Amino acid sequence: MTRSCLPARRAHALLWTLGLWVSLLTLPVLAQKPAAGAAAPAHDPTTSMLPDAPGAVPWSVLSAATIKMNQGKLGPAFPEALRPLQGKTVKVQGYILPVEAGQTHSYFILSAWSPSCPFCLTAGPEAMVEVRARKAVKYSIDPVVVEGRLLLLDNDPSGVFYRLVEAVPASLP
Repeated sequence: MTRSCLPARRAHALLWTLGLWVSLLTLPVLAQKPAAGAAAPAHDPTTSMLPDAPGAVPWSVLSAATIKMNQGKLGPAFPEALRPLQGKTVKVQGYILPVEAGQTHSYFILSAWSPSCPFCLTAGPEAMVEVRARKAVKYSIDPVVVEGRLLLLDNDPSGVFYRLVEAVPASLP
């Protein structure tokens, strides 16, 4: 082994050891359960997806869409529970993924998964809703609620499964 490789190997070993210690020290914190009666956190990285909110279309139903082959093209296969919502005014809760810079947004993606969670996997089209808002929505790192007309997109060229149009900021009961 050459003398010039030793500092690099020592640095690598030090970083590896430091990472191991950080992991070991944070495991007890991650394993803690909230006390009985305590409010559950808004987002739990061990479950990844935002929990279903009463009064909003459940992400568990939206994300149940699968991909199928239809006339030689891949497209969504929507759960039967979603078909009656086609064209209806609904509420959806999720995280804003801005398409452009700014404090307020009229066009954005709403996601079931937090964009600021480094431990969460990225969402596919079944866990995202394209939003075209009639009234701009203020950006937040916390989940927001929007209300608009839900469109189930059977064959959108962009690959989007869901679009919420004429959307406005809303709240849940």
